[in-house]
Amino acid sequence: MTEKPYPFRSSEGERRRLVAQGGLVAPLTRRLFEKAGLEPGMRVLDIGSGAGDVALLAAEFVGPEGTVIGVDSDPAQVAFAERRAAADRSTNVRFMAGDFREIELSPPADAVVGRLVLMYAADPLDALRRALRNLRAGGVVALQESVIDYEGPVLIEPLDCLAAKVVEWFRAGFKHAGVQPRMGMRLFGLMRAAGLDPSVDIDMSVPIQQGPEGALFEILTSVVRSQMPAILASGAATAAEIDIETLEQRLSADAPAGGVVGYFNSGHVGVWARKP
Repeated sequence: MTEKPYPFRSSEGERRRLVAQGGLVAPLTRRLFEKAGLEPGMRVLDIGSGAGDVALLAAEFVGPEGTVIGVDSDPAQVAFAERRAAADRSTNVRFMAGDFREIELSPPADAVVGRLVLMYAADPLDALRRALRNLRAGGVVALQESVIDYEGPVLIEPLDCLAAKVVEWFRAGFKHAGVQPRMGMRLFGLMRAAGLDPSVDIDMSVPIQQGPEGALFEILTSVVRSQMPAILASGAATAAEIDIETLEQRLSADAPAGGVVGYFNSGHVGVWARKP
């Protein structure tokens, strides 16, 4: 099996970053689940569950009579997600370590969900087809993917600030790692190629943050910290240029009087479909 091009290091800091990211995009994920028809009693498979945000949200929809199974390849992520579920007293969700492309559920799930997963697959169509093997006929698949574009504009204002340069650093890291570009825009066609009939009601959200008073600089710094090996391997910046321990302070010092507004990504797209 070809390895997935995942550019982030496994660490407690990375898991905190995922939780923060989850809070930013949760409204879109909730709307997607509502449109897809997640409801009480369903058995749901969450692929690439990471820190557990999507699984915990799905657990709200299926209620105590339903079940959510979150799968992630990183045992440390699984342990972290289990602790979160225990803290939330979410008894209808469990997590397991493994490759979602390889697991087999019996009985199959009523729904397969995932957020920012296929963009990290070396072969997104193959990954989707393998995930669908665990979905019953008539079941629903609801996925959310990024629209990161290596050639598109940097969504930071002003463009000549350090924050915009930071975005270029980790876009280079993403590209070097082989992360799939524009996956959100490709998701509809990918579902059709997998034999699904996706809804034409496609939703997109672009969470915008502000710095230095807001969380933007903290988020940018956490992304760079987790992605350092990929950034350095890409040649976009050296460790001395990044100077990760002072990066957030330098971002603040560099900010103009009017502040900085932006986001490192160009949005998240949600698409859902039913399996024939």
